[in-house]
Amino acid sequence: MTEDTPTWHLYPVAILAILWNLAGCVDYVITQYGIEPFLTLFTQAQADYFTSFPSWIDGIWAMAVWGGLLGAVLLFFRSGAAPWILALAMGAMAVLAVWMLGIATPRVTEVVGPMAAYMLPAAVAVAAVFYLYARSLRVEGALV
Repeated sequence: MTEDTPTWHLYPVAILAILWNLAGCVDYVITQYGIEPFLTLFTQAQADYFTSFPSWIDGIWAMAVWGGLLGAVLLFFRSGAAPWILALAMGAMAVLAVWMLGIATPRVTEVVGPMAAYMLPAAVAVAAVFYLYARSLRVEGALV
């Protein structure tokens, strides 16, 4: 693989990563700013839960979603920094998932239901896939 010929799948995967992470950013912004039309989709207990995270968890959440978006954009532009940023975002998402599922009081599954026990690990898995993909491209020399 040369620096001048990206693999055919780089751009479709990067666009998918951008869209995935953009959805997380939208969710983050809407929740942080308490935009009512979105929050009315939740029960009052759920809205209260997601809008009352400790500041450090809000920071971890921000690193997960905004880091994921930055990493995806860097991947699109074939930047060698993409794997590093995506690794940071993946780690932040993992910390967020562990906190929400195992440390938070109440746990997210008590507020949202059992689906959260699948959704959060799935989000971590998706972040891991994007990181591993970017890392493999970096090793192949497709990222500069």
